[in-house]
Amino acid sequence: ALSSAPLNVAEGSYSQGRNCVARYHTALGSLREAQACFETATAFGYMPPLSAELRASFNHVLGTLVRLVGRR
Repeated sequence: ALSSAPLNVAEGSYSQGRNCVARYHTALGSLREAQACFETATAFGYMPPLSAELRASFNHVLGTLVRLVGRR
C-alpha cells in the first residue's frame, strides 16, 4: 500500500480526465490503508507512534489527494 500511493500519484499526474481522477482515488485508498497499517502496528506494540512531523506530512498528502479527487 505504501509504495502504491506515490506510484499512482505519478501516473495520475501524467493522465487526463477520468484516468487522472481514478489514479488519485487509488493513491488515496492506498495512503489510507498505509495509515491504518501504522495505527494497527502501533496498537499492537510493533512500532512507536508516528512523530507529529510525520503525521502532519501524512495528513497534508491525504488532504491534497482529497482535494484532487473532489471529495468534500
